[in-house]
Parts: sequence; C-alpha cells; structure tokens
Amino acid sequence: MSDTSLNDAPRPRRRRTRPAAPPAVPAPDAAGTPQVFIRLYRARLPGASYKGLLGDCFLIRIVAGGVQSTILIDCGILLGSPDAAARMAAIGADIVKETGGTLDLLVVTHEHWDHVSGFDQARDVFLGDPATGTPPKLKIAQMWMAWTEDLADPDASALRARFDKTGTALALLAERMAADRASGAASPFAAAPEAATLGLEKFLGPLGDDPTGDAGLLGAGGGKRLTGRAIFEALKSVSVATRYLSPGTVLSTPTASPLRAYVLGPPRNLKRLFKDLPTKAEHGSLYLDRGGYNAALMLDVARGADADDLARHSPFSRRYTGIHSVEVEAAPDAGPDAPEPARIRAWLRGRYFDSHVPCRFGDDAPPKHDCAKDLGCGARQGIRRIDGDWLAAAGPLALKLDADTNNTSLVLAFELPDASIMLFAADAQVGNWESWHDQDYSADGRAVTAVELLARTRFYKVGHHGSHNATLTDQGLERMTRDDLVAAISTDFELGRQQGSKGWNMPNERVKAALLRQSKGRLIRSDRDRATDDDVAGFAADPDFVDRLRETPLYIEYRVFG
Repeated sequence: MSDTSLNDAPRPRRRRTRPAAPPAVPAPDAAGTPQVFIRLYRARLPGASYKGLLGDCFLIRIVAGGVQSTILIDCGILLGSPDAAARMAAIGADIVKETGGTLDLLVVTHEHWDHVSGFDQARDVFLGDPATGTPPKLKIAQMWMAWTEDLADPDASALRARFDKTGTALALLAERMAADRASGAASPFAAAPEAATLGLEKFLGPLGDDPTGDAGLLGAGGGKRLTGRAIFEALKSVSVATRYLSPGTVLSTPTASPLRAYVLGPPRNLKRLFKDLPTKAEHGSLYLDRGGYNAALMLDVARGADADDLARHSPFSRRYTGIHSVEVEAAPDAGPDAPEPARIRAWLRGRYFDSHVPCRFGDDAPPKHDCAKDLGCGARQGIRRIDGDWLAAAGPLALKLDADTNNTSLVLAFELPDASIMLFAADAQVGNWESWHDQDYSADGRAVTAVELLARTRFYKVGHHGSHNATLTDQGLERMTRDDLVAAISTDFELGRQQGSKGWNMPNERVKAALLRQSKGRLIRSDRDRATDDDVAGFAADPDFVDRLRETPLYIEYRVFG
C-alpha cells in the first residue's frame, strides 16, 4: 500500500471509521495511579533572540505514590546553533536535578548531531571525564538503541560501513570548502559549503581526529568534540545495561510504574529502510544511483588527493588532465613565440580566471550595459569554469545519507495506563512509517496492529521537526483519530530558514496545517508560546489542554496523563 507525505497535493478527506475499542486495562488503585509528564526542552537563555531548539530532547516523568521515574529520549541541538554548549549545559543540569542523579531509561534514537550533541556538550553530566576518572553526574540505569547500533549484528555492521564512508566524505568536503572560502583560495572548493552539501552536514556533527568514529575521540585532556558515532560508543560504556531493539518487540520500561513500549521501527527490510519519499512522489533526479562511486570521489578530494588520484575519477582521458587550475591561474602572459603549453595556460587564464578584463565598450558603454552580466567584461570570467561542477554531486549524496540515517530512527509507542499511546517517531521517513504495518505486536495474548496503536495515540512527537516527508497521511496522521490528540514539534523555524542554500521549512506549511487540523489546535512548538502563537488562535480554546501545559524559558511541559 503506497502512501503520501504531507507535502503532496491535497486529497479529498475520506470518511473516518471508528477503530475497534482497545482491550480494557485494569485501573490501578488511587495511590498507584500515575501522572505522566512530557518535558520538551528549548533552553532559551536570558536575553537571547532565538525562541526554540532545532533538536530533540524529551524528558518523560512518571509520578506515582510519591515515587518518580524518568525516561530521557535524545538530547541534542543542530550544529551551529547559537549558545549550543551553554544551552545543553543548562538542560543537563535540569535533568540531573529532576532525576536526582539517576535516569531510569535513556532512549537514543539515531546518531544525528541534533539528537546526540548534548551528551558531549554536557559531558560532565552524561559521560564524565575518562582522563581524570571523574564519573558522570548522571547514572544511566538502562539504555535502549535500535538494532542498527548493535556491533554484533552483521546487518548493522554493513549499514555502519556504508554510512560512515559517505558521512566522512561529506563532512570532510564541507570542512575543506569552508577552509578554502575563509582563506580566499582559488579553488572549486571556495564556494560556500551549504551550496554543495545543502547544509545537511550539520546533522552529522563535527569530525574528530579519527573520522571513523572509533576510540580516542573522548579527547584525553584535549577537549575534542565527539562525532555522533563516537558519542554512541561512549554512552554504551557508561550505561549500566544496553538493549538493542528490533521492530515488533513489545517490552516494559524499567520504571517504578512500568509503561508498555511497542517497537515500531527501524525496519530490517532494506527496501523499507532506504525508502525516503512516497512512491508517487519519488524523483530519481534527487538521488544518485551510484552513491558508492560518488562517496569515494568526495572522500578522495576532501582528504586532499593529489592530481594522479583525482585523474582516476575524471571522465576525460588522462592526456587532457595534465593542466591544473592552480597552474593556469598563476600563468604569466605568453607571446606568440612562447612554448605551446605556456600559450594554452595564458589563453585559459584570460578567459576563465582573469578578474581584470576591461569593459569591451571602454568609455562608450551603453547606458544599460552591466559588466557583471557580460562575459566579455569585468570580473565574471569565472562563470565560464566547469571544474567545480562535479561538486553538484554532493547535494544529492547529502540528501540521501540524511534521509537514510533518519530512517534508522528507533520509533517507540508508549502505552499509558488507559491504553492510550505516546508516539515518539524521532526522524523516521516514509519507509520507516510504512514498515510499522509489516508486523503485528503481541500484547496480553493478542495481536495488536499499527493501525490500532495510531488510533490510540493521544500524544504525537512530530517526526523530524515537521519536515515534509516525516509524517505520513493514510498510514499515519489520519489514523490518529482521538479527540484529545496533542502534537509537539521540536524546532526553531527562524534558524531552519537560515540553513542550506535555500533554507529549511521546519515545520513544513502543509504538515503544520494538517497537524493543526487533526489536533484541533493542540499543537506545541518549542519556538512559540501558546499565548502568542497566531496559528492556534483560530481554534476553540480547550481549558483542559491549557491547564495541562506549563511553559518556561527552559522547557515546555505537558501533563499527558493523570
């Protein structure tokens, strides 16, 4: 069954049918009836102009009989966000305070920087200092990760190698482009990195000295940042117990008042895992069929490969790859009697590199003549050059890696005492969502379907900050039919609009409209306070929803149950 993402053209609404009632769940006695809170961190520092947090960090508090249990789902912020380290430190301090120093369960959904950076930026809280033997301030009693992070799983190891190769290539490419741009170097890498990589390397995080993400990135005494992969391995070393979860698994949270958890994704079916867009909306031009080749090319050039190495990737015969741009740009003028190679270099410099070509009209230029738009005048010779056009391959490669990594997201549906569901979709893309329907989930001796879980959903953590292909319709949002549905988006719209070459819409306008419609205006955004959110002004006020909502500069907290 195909589906559409919420960026597709509107479709007629189908008539809803009420799903079968979920099985009755015995109500606990009054003393044991829990209250469940979801804390969405945003960390607005005093005097800051930013409003939200483009990243995920959710703390679930379960309070029953005077005992509190806690579950943390991810903790990160987009690379390059303002005051990132200070904001993550403030969040880490609040987590220690709220948990009393012991976290019952940590869920890490996938390795993108905007989901894991806080474990490095607030390293004293989560990881401590191995160099000095200083333990972390927070004890992690148990950690859950997806099967894709299990180094003993052969399928996971194959994925790791594939993603590491491409991710390292893109990160190195972005670094080299930034360095050449800053130095004013005359090279195809001197363009803005976001123009080639679309800014998506910010989800990968910074590189350490060892780009493979293996041991040593904790930076003994060096204070180096960790890559996302190295952060994963560091967390495994401090967690008391780590479990790797596969789709279809049903288990209980290790909390004083356990919640049942259904593991929906990521899929083990590779066709699903690598499906990022709806079938009807797929555009082959967006993705490279020969991703391995392009990753190898990017990796070679970003690491500073010499001319002979690059010639291996050139589509031209070696006889035509002997003249290089550095030689041409530095070539002196050459008269008619100069050797042919010198005359060729001088000719190329004057037509493709020279920035001092005089106006071809001299002092008699027409009134509307613009040297900057005339290839024969001014400093526009570089527009003729094609030696940097191969960098266009980086954009599709970055898109594909970003989406594929998002599809490895660990997706969990937590069942509350009344059988309603809190759905945490992380950054799951289309194939991950579709895979939820590939299996049933066994609970209390009966098979539970994804359709049923969606129908019981009362809180939806919106996928990938409201991106266009991270919330499905037929197999997703339209199945969330509860009258009290609440949707929450972790985002900073203004910061997103500043990313890449054209900006990111987080949330996407069509996704936002659908969420508002389905939730009847019960939309929580980390970058907006409800009282000043114009998007929800047209919906009838829900006193119960407002009463359950608490907004502070550090976080927004919603009492989802009790």
